[in-house]
Amino acid sequence: MISPTSPARGTFPARGTTAALLTAAAVFLLAGCDSAPAAAPAPRAEAPAADPQAAFLAEVAARCATATASPTPTAPAGEAVPPDPESRKYAENHAYRQQTRLTPAARCRGEAHAARIRAELATAPAANPAELTALLRGLGYPVAGGDVYEGNAAEGPGFALMVPGTGPCVSGRSGAPARVEVHGVYVEGGCREPAGGH
Repeated sequence: MISPTSPARGTFPARGTTAALLTAAAVFLLAGCDSAPAAAPAPRAEAPAADPQAAFLAEVAARCATATASPTPTAPAGEAVPPDPESRKYAENHAYRQQTRLTPAARCRGEAHAARIRAELATAPAANPAELTALLRGLGYPVAGGDVYEGNAAEGPGFALMVPGTGPCVSGRSGAPARVEVHGVYVEGGCREPAGGH
């Protein structure tokens, strides 16, 4: 008969075998204690998405850094103010259309951006404000609310935005042919021509 305190035959290994198994397990477990855990492989760094304007902006900045004023004819003395009262009144009523002057470098930068937008509109005309917004954003221009607006069937939707970081304003219509121009900021504020006169 088997007593409750004695193990059944064949259930446990012999005493010498038990000690050998425990020693092997302890050596196995302690073997990794002195070494640092293996570092996880570093995640593979992906190249940042290229800015669609970075190369273009760098090229334009280099080209326009040496831009100088082209000779412009000076107005004869006395023609700064219109001579007759009707012309003076007209000039006063349209003063809201006055724009800040552009430096030669700013005009150079603006013309480069205008040509770029004009070329894109020639290959992919925009029929509505959503398409025009997508086209401008695809070129890397930040388009805020009011920068793109409804147009008419002949001229297409319009836009007025400032060249990022440096100015000037670039405005136009996406109709065929696309019209894109460079100008200074309106004295009354912004790149979009203010509505109405005085």
